[in-house]
Amino acid sequence: MPEIRKITADMLAGDPFHPGKQDFERGMSAAPAFALALIAVNAAAFGWELATGALHSRQAIIAAGAIYGPKVFNGQGWRLVTGTFLHGGLGHLLGNCLALYILGVASERAWGRGRALVIYFASGICASLASAILQPMPAVGASGAIFGLLGASVVFFFRYGSSFYARNRRIGVVLLVWGLFQLALGALTPYVDNWAHLGGLLSGAALGAFLPSAMFEPSDEGAS
Repeated sequence: MPEIRKITADMLAGDPFHPGKQDFERGMSAAPAFALALIAVNAAAFGWELATGALHSRQAIIAAGAIYGPKVFNGQGWRLVTGTFLHGGLGHLLGNCLALYILGVASERAWGRGRALVIYFASGICASLASAILQPMPAVGASGAIFGLLGASVVFFFRYGSSFYARNRRIGVVLLVWGLFQLALGALTPYVDNWAHLGGLLSGAALGAFLPSAMFEPSDEGAS
């Protein structure tokens, strides 16, 4: 008598009209390559700042490549990039690197390394431009680009929320609350460049609304 095999769930084809839930956290890497590379570059740039005395005065940080409207609009557009790799102190650097690592873990999973880098740099430039236009003081820091990753990540969870378990969707809510808290804190702190934060957040959210996620297309990047 032939053996009767029991049909299990893994033998059945998925329902294309009601796809199963994905576990966002299961595929996250604890070592997001793009974020770790950016952290290393930021740390190296800070070491250069210390070695050259770039933190000694306002004039010194401007000379080092800070974002400063009068210089930017006088032909020094490169400051929109260099300013995002400079920091005003060790605490500033460590806070941004921690945020970059956390958001890098989520962003690499959501977008893949290449698109996460696009979001980071495009948001960073938009944040720097907002700062150059609206901030009268010289500004430095990666936070505008980091807010871009934040905005894109929040939009990602709202855009694809139905594809994830409830515990995954909560990540988006937590990131949104954290971002709003940081903006409120920045509004109460005179030396925080909230214009850059807003510029990065809005540009990152726009990119998150239009860029395809690497998780939902047959691409090698989604597994990177």
